[in-house]
Order: sequence, then C-alpha cells, then structure tokens
Amino acid sequence: MSTLPAVKCQNCTLYTEAGSLCAQITSDELDNLSEKSRIATLKRGESIDTEELLMWPIIAISSGVISLQHLLEDGRKTIAAFFMQGDIIDMRGISSRNRGHLIALNKVNLCRLSPAAFETIIETNTDAQHVVWDNLRKQTYRAIDHSADLAKKHALEKLASFIFECKRRQTVTLSENSVTIPVRRVDLAEYLGMQPETVSRCFKDLEERGIIKFNGISNIRLLKAPTLRRIANGDRNADAIQHPSKNKFKVLSFG
Repeated sequence: MSTLPAVKCQNCTLYTEAGSLCAQITSDELDNLSEKSRIATLKRGESIDTEELLMWPIIAISSGVISLQHLLEDGRKTIAAFFMQGDIIDMRGISSRNRGHLIALNKVNLCRLSPAAFETIIETNTDAQHVVWDNLRKQTYRAIDHSADLAKKHALEKLASFIFECKRRQTVTLSENSVTIPVRRVDLAEYLGMQPETVSRCFKDLEERGIIKFNGISNIRLLKAPTLRRIANGDRNADAIQHPSKNKFKVLSFG
C-alpha cells in the first residue's frame, strides 16, 4: 500500500468532482490527509478483510462499485448495498458486529482515509462536514427505500426502482434519458432478491413494451420515463404499462 501524495490527489475524482470530500478541503488539509491515507485498487471479486478494516475503517470510492455482501451458512448470498464513486464508507466499530464483507464488483479505485485526519477535517471544515453528512444521509435513504422494495415490490417494480437509483447516482454526464447500469446482472439479482434469469426477463419485458431501449450492454435509454416511474411506484392498473401482446402484467410475480 502506497502513500497518497497530494499531487496525485489532483487526478482523483474525490478531488476533481465538486461534490466530493477532497474538493472541499484546503491545501494544508489535503496534504495532511494524503500523507496519512492510502490508496488501493481492487479487482472484481477481491474483498477488504476485517483486519484491514480495523486499521483503515473509513473508505472513499474514487471509481468502480463495491458491494456489501452477506453469506449464509448454506452458501446463499445477498448484497445489502452498492457503494459507488464519491461514496464514503465508515465501518468503524466493525469488530463488535458482523456487518458483512466489502467485495469489489468491478475494478475499484479507493482511498483508505486516516480516521484521525478525517475527524479533524470534518470537525473544523464545515463544507467537508456537509459533504460527509449528505453522503451518509443518502446512504440511509437508499437503505430505507431498498428495504421497502424488497418487502413489497414485485420483480418488475424492483428493477424499475433500481434504474432510477442508477440515474440519480451516476456521475458521468450523459443525455437526459440515458442511464448506465454499473453492475452485472448476476450481482443485480443478488441485490434485488431475484434470479438472474428474472432480471433478464424484466429488462426484455420493459424493452418490448417500448419503455426502455438498450444502447449496448450496460447503457439504456428511457423512452417512457413517466411510465417507468409508475411501475416503480407500484401502479399496475394503468393501460400504458401493460405488455402489448398480453392483456395482463408480465413477469411482475417472478421473484
């Protein structure tokens, strides 16, 4: 693990993106944080073990997607959360409770922040403090929304909600109706509590209805965003969201 010189921070999205933590701090604060923090790159499937988290419990994501995964005794796996560019993961206190494993879903660039330097910054720099609070607040809201999706929504509704989640979170400038799906379908299935085949059927169903259109493997265009929003909100009574070939809702009951 190498020390992160401040000069390298200037090429990192955590510094260059206006809404990120390091973009809000002074040069002296950046130098201090850089000197005491560490950078790392993870490949898909690599995890951050508990010992590393005890030493470096605060992680900022520069690029890529990290998942918080739980593995049951019988081998069943679930993904509780996705962390993406700009997210700050605070795992302090993990030694007292099993909170799952942080596993990369693609190539991930991250910075392990010094807890002492991090605390000093957010105690004295109100702009940085607001960024951190806003980040953690959004994580809480996403967790609440996700728990509601898993508890009550059908497969198509959950997928529609996730598409809007991706649209809200994407940092790359795209056209107004373009959305990038940043994870593989097998990982998305674990997050939504579905089978990968069900995820594929739901995507196909939305495309056949003319609601979305694929522009490559991971990018979609929203052709009927209001209709997709109605599906995400659980409206199954509107004619506009019925499948064109069948006078009933398709794939909504698949789990």
